[in-house]
Amino acid sequence: MPYCPKCDMEFVDGITTCSDCGGPLVASKEEADRLKREEQLKRQKEQQNLTQEMLSMEMNGADADGFSGYDSEAFHTLANSDDPDVSAKGSRSTDPASALSFKQQSTAYVDKGQKYEDLRSSASAFLIVGGAVLIFSALCWLQIVRLPMAGFSRYLIQTALTAMGIFSMVVYIKSNRSAKDLLPQIEEEKQKTNDLIQWFLSEQSAQDIDREILDLDQLNDEEISLKRFQIIQDYLITHKDLPDPAYVDALCEEIYTKLYEEN
Repeated sequence: MPYCPKCDMEFVDGITTCSDCGGPLVASKEEADRLKREEQLKRQKEQQNLTQEMLSMEMNGADADGFSGYDSEAFHTLANSDDPDVSAKGSRSTDPASALSFKQQSTAYVDKGQKYEDLRSSASAFLIVGGAVLIFSALCWLQIVRLPMAGFSRYLIQTALTAMGIFSMVVYIKSNRSAKDLLPQIEEEKQKTNDLIQWFLSEQSAQDIDREILDLDQLNDEEISLKRFQIIQDYLITHKDLPDPAYVDALCEEIYTKLYEEN
């Protein structure tokens, strides 16, 4: 049945345009999923190619001026197409894992466990601030603490303090609630990640990956590391439905470590 990927709606045969958004329809939902995976893979490859070019320039001794030929805005848009809050900065390390360091900086993935800790810390901070401000404002309203002002100005300041305290407590409640909602997902994510890693290790070995690298003996350590990373990444994208590029990169780093650094 014709399907609109933007609105997630199916239509009867013969319809070619979505009645809601006006966009063109694809043949079926399965076709839309396939096109989405292909587009994601294309973006990943474009990012990898640009990353490899920049690393090559770095290895050839190019300094910061050597990157002037790149459109900085275009590079950041490409490198972070699915994660606009993360800046794309290359690593200056010269050890064999420098390619992995670059990937870690450009697409840092924050797991649910870390998000939970961040939310709890944020909630605690707002609880302390909100509680202190509310207590102080209550003392002001009860005239136990007298502000060095009178009349309308004093009431205005006391009202502002009260509003600030209430706002902080509202943020505390929301952050604490979000943390509680996230808590059950932490173990699920850990299990999912472990299952994906074990699946990959059962499918591919370090030797299998290295056999796919052409002219292995002619590449330096950085280039070999980057190509290994790309092969792992491509295999994950083509065999598993993983829409978050940052999560894919985090998986690649763990798999790379188990294949090449722990053995």
